[in-house]
Amino acid sequence: MGAIVTVVLIYALELIAFLLLLWLSWRYFDRRYRRKDEEASHRDLLSGRFTPTSEIFVDPRDGLKYQVYYNKDTGEREYVRIE
Repeated sequence: MGAIVTVVLIYALELIAFLLLLWLSWRYFDRRYRRKDEEASHRDLLSGRFTPTSEIFVDPRDGLKYQVYYNKDTGEREYVRIE
């Protein structure tokens, strides 16, 4: 009986660890199309550092349209929502 409890406890801990990693990845690591400072992002776009590309797409996650801006100096891409 003690062996069964141990096995169930081990699998329960593995499941909890997996769910915790899943939640952490969703909460902290999925930062698509977001910047830390929106104001700085708009300043960069308006200053001419970023140039608009012809790439426009609909994000399947939220169903909104985005246009891609590109910084040729750094290779950075910026995703700006289109109304």
